Amino acid sequence: MIFNVASALTLLAISTSAAATGKPGQIVQITSASSWCMMMPPQAGGDIAANEDRAIAFCTNPSSSAPGAKLFPEGFIQSANFASGNGYVQITGKIDSSKYSLSSKDQGGQYDIRAPVGSACSGYNHYVNLIEPHSNTMCIRCCKEKKDCNTGKSTYGCAYVIPGDYSGGNSNTSASASSASTTAAVTATNSPSATGSGSATATASPSVTGSASVDPTVPTVDPTAPSVTTALPTSTVSPSATTVAPIVSPTVPVNSAAATNSQSVGILAAAALGVAAILAL
Repeated sequence: MIFNVASALTLLAISTSAAATGKPGQIVQITSASSWCMMMPPQAGGDIAANEDRAIAFCTNPSSSAPGAKLFPEGFIQSANFASGNGYVQITGKIDSSKYSLSSKDQGGQYDIRAPVGSACSGYNHYVNLIEPHSNTMCIRCCKEKKDCNTGKSTYGCAYVIPGDYSGGNSNTSASASSASTTAAVTATNSPSATGSGSATATASPSVTGSASVDPTVPTVDPTAPSVTTALPTSTVSPSATTVAPIVSPTVPVNSAAATNSQSVGILAAAALGVAAILAL
């Protein structure tokens, strides 16, 4: 009985060690968001599911825990979010499938310790790894216990098999936008200008004829009426104003001024004639 128990423990230890060791070039490891590996097709452009038996390990950097692994193509990993729990570690995130010429129509597939056979995750007994080029999504989890690595739901996709943070990076369904800003400038110039000018001239030139002696003490009336000139007001508008507001001068209208001047000349002429008549007597 003791022999049987010992034998069973030995076989279990050998089996566990073999699963954890794996083949060079087919061993992945997860230490942090910046140091980890996952399985991928050996050639660029290879179909994920079609290479389940031939996949090899690719890592973020050379690691003694993943001997023989290659490095991810430049720009292939867009985001990698690390998480750990009781007996497991995982990486979830985004890829740029074009950097390894993966088809955007490839629905993806799953790698685990049975495909490819002999592959392993360093320090753990199980792992499950999905790559989905059509959505630029990837995920990998390494587990101590099989129950923590769900290998029977590959068609459900990463988000179901390995719940976690898939944010960041670039994908077919993401879009970047620059904060957009709109600047509008409206300039209005209102420079109304109005200028008005004019002049009116009224001249009255009555003439008086006759022979008479005029007393030099009597004021002499110039028979020539003075010329009256009246300038019409000039309207000035400020450039900043929107309403033309002419400045009106209280100057007497032209016709009124001319009439008044004509009346004055007539009175003076009549007075002169009266004086001449008196002297003639």
